[in-house]
Amino acid sequence: MLQGPDRRETAKIMGAVALAASFTPSLLRRGRREQALVSAGAVVLGVGAGAITEVVVVRLAARLDSEAQARLAIAGVGGLATLAELPRSRSNLVAAGATAARVAGIGALLGGLAPVRERREPVDRIALAGGIGLVAAGAWAWKRTDPRRRRPRMRAYPPPGGRFLATVSGGQGSAIPRSDLDFEGTRFLGTAVPAADIAALLGDPSPLAVQDPVRVFVGVRCAPTVAERARLAVDELERLGGMERARVVVCSATLRGYVNPVPLDAEEVLSRGDVASVCVQYWDRPTLAMPFKVPVARDTHRALLEELRERVAAREPDRRPEIVVYGESLGAWASQEVFKEGGTQALDAAGVSRALWAGTPFFSGLGRAMAKGRVPSDERVGIVSTRELLDADPAQARALRFTFLDRRVDPVVLFSGLDLLWRRPDWLDERLEDEGIAPGLRWIPGITFLQVVFDLLRATRWTSDLPQAAAHDYRVELPLAVNVALGHHLDRAAARALADRLIEREVARGERLKALRRGLPDPGT
Repeated sequence: MLQGPDRRETAKIMGAVALAASFTPSLLRRGRREQALVSAGAVVLGVGAGAITEVVVVRLAARLDSEAQARLAIAGVGGLATLAELPRSRSNLVAAGATAARVAGIGALLGGLAPVRERREPVDRIALAGGIGLVAAGAWAWKRTDPRRRRPRMRAYPPPGGRFLATVSGGQGSAIPRSDLDFEGTRFLGTAVPAADIAALLGDPSPLAVQDPVRVFVGVRCAPTVAERARLAVDELERLGGMERARVVVCSATLRGYVNPVPLDAEEVLSRGDVASVCVQYWDRPTLAMPFKVPVARDTHRALLEELRERVAAREPDRRPEIVVYGESLGAWASQEVFKEGGTQALDAAGVSRALWAGTPFFSGLGRAMAKGRVPSDERVGIVSTRELLDADPAQARALRFTFLDRRVDPVVLFSGLDLLWRRPDWLDERLEDEGIAPGLRWIPGITFLQVVFDLLRATRWTSDLPQAAAHDYRVELPLAVNVALGHHLDRAAARALADRLIEREVARGERLKALRRGLPDPGT
């Protein structure tokens, strides 16, 4: 049996290199705890990669009868893989193999500078296992510090003044009692903008030209099946006169039924109340398995659109409301699943006149498929960045009907999953380097994956009631997006002023909820 050279402390050197790399910039700024967890995870990855590399070096050196030749051979393979840009291959197998060769090549070269290792393998294995355990425990503890966990739970949203508008579901004669709804359902109904507020927000001295909007929400406990919930929703729309409005906005909610109130506020104000909004809930409890709820969310959205299309088709042509779709985050993903095979043809077939999707998760893929012509698309489709929207209305604003709104540094939009471990993402060139965003960000195998995972967690932890034009919070830009994407085209200065007033309204809502959760008197809005 061939005897190889003594092993070197490659694992320690690679761990140190990974630790240093963990401090490089990523999409978002990290707090101390996040940085500590990223660094700990990076050290574990570095030590593991170094240990595996050293095993390969020792075994190859035994065959070649030369440690130096073994290290050079491994480094050469890694160098060739890098020069050939194989880590960017579309094949996961090729990309993963090339990245492993690249990391091993670096480890082999660095290991040549390391001292010979003392023989204490059991101790090292225990230390590595302990490090993995510490990272897992730290991540769990960090998650437990989410400020939302410490907020007193409210079973229902308290509408301003203690009364809901007569034009929202759940009132007298409704088949959807509000007692069957949770906080998100009652929030959807309780944040409808009254006609008087619409007039005030528009600066219109004549409130006679506006009306109270219609809103309908069907909770997951209101009926046993998706089809029955969709039917209930459209029945309630008809009962409240929602089908007589110029437009019906079909909302695709996030996990627990949350629909961002800011874009609905904007639509109700810009439409002067001549609009109805409807949402059907598909899940009402917290869960870590969010992506696994996309199928039921998709089926719910499809059932509601199909029921609505049939009812609209049965009406006289001059009494048919325009159907508009809105979705954000997981809701955008679920909504797009309905149209992913047919693109604009599927949207037209569903009777959808306009759509606005904000912060679509990477896993949806509909926007990319349309942009690359893999599904039917045309000039009505646009991918608009928040950055350009804040600067000016898009050049194609008048033609837009189906709009994807995203932020260039939103981790939810960019995170592609485990392949970030071994593949350099395209967005590093397309979105960041070309536009000068997040300077200094570089892809480092394994490390970038850890950084973006924690960016993702941070982006979706809304710890502030203050809207911010950052990460996965689109509240600041959404009034401008509604103005453009849903065809209102209010002049730029007036739209900016209205957006500011709507954000003030959102801040006041947040402050009110904060006070009520603390048991303080209702400050009103």
